[in-house]
Amino acid sequence: MAAVLGFPLVRVVVLSFQDWGLAQIFTDRAPEFAAGRNYRRIVTDRAFWSALRRTVVLTVAMVALSMAAGVSIALLMERVPAWIRRAVTFVLVLAWAVPSFVSTQVFAWMTDQNAGVLNSLLGLGRHNWYIDSAQGLSVTTAIVVWGAVPFIAITTYAALTQVPAEIVEAARVDGATGWQVLRRITLPVIRPVLVILTALSVIWDFQVFNQIWILRNAAPAPGYQTLSIYSYVKAYQGHEYGYASAVAVVTVLLLLVVMVFYLRRIVRAGEGS
Repeated sequence: MAAVLGFPLVRVVVLSFQDWGLAQIFTDRAPEFAAGRNYRRIVTDRAFWSALRRTVVLTVAMVALSMAAGVSIALLMERVPAWIRRAVTFVLVLAWAVPSFVSTQVFAWMTDQNAGVLNSLLGLGRHNWYIDSAQGLSVTTAIVVWGAVPFIAITTYAALTQVPAEIVEAARVDGATGWQVLRRITLPVIRPVLVILTALSVIWDFQVFNQIWILRNAAPAPGYQTLSIYSYVKAYQGHEYGYASAVAVVTVLLLLVVMVFYLRRIVRAGEGS
């Protein structure tokens, strides 16, 4: 952990307080100490705030759709015959095993302007799904949700198997409807798992990079840039490594807030069990 995460993180923090650019790459010139200049620049950088807003909106949409679809499939798996449940589980694991690079390429082909199957099915002709960022990011959201649903569905189904059957049966005998059983018994029992899945999804989706980068052929326009992409572009295209490091540090700090919440929920779940 110290070698893989600790040292790079310390290095990024140090860079965030320096003016590190092309001069340091091609010469032996020592970087100048920037104090808090890079962080003050973030406050007035409209592109940063646009990327942050875009990241938050995308994260909320991806997490909400992933959780809704995953939990729905898990509830369905609980009610279908065993052979169907095994088939669904196999398909979910198969989808989960597909690398994000491959799934992104598949969606890129499906939404291709000239030969995309989606345009053919919807009768849209040669519609360009990436002519504006709203449509392009919708495709990105679909890719992320498609890859996240298997883990959420399988984990939620595992939690559903721990719901006491005798309590559910007693509620049905007392006249409770399926919705009442779900809301009053099932969801409270599996809530710790749902909270953990939501927190993990937020952490993963907040860092989405590959899908957008591949869909836009390694050249995403400003309207496609999330915080991770914005930091990367500033570092490796703008050669503003100090400022890019400051953006990366702020991103890590935002994620730490979610991680603290996630760890607290794990501890509480452990104490409750």
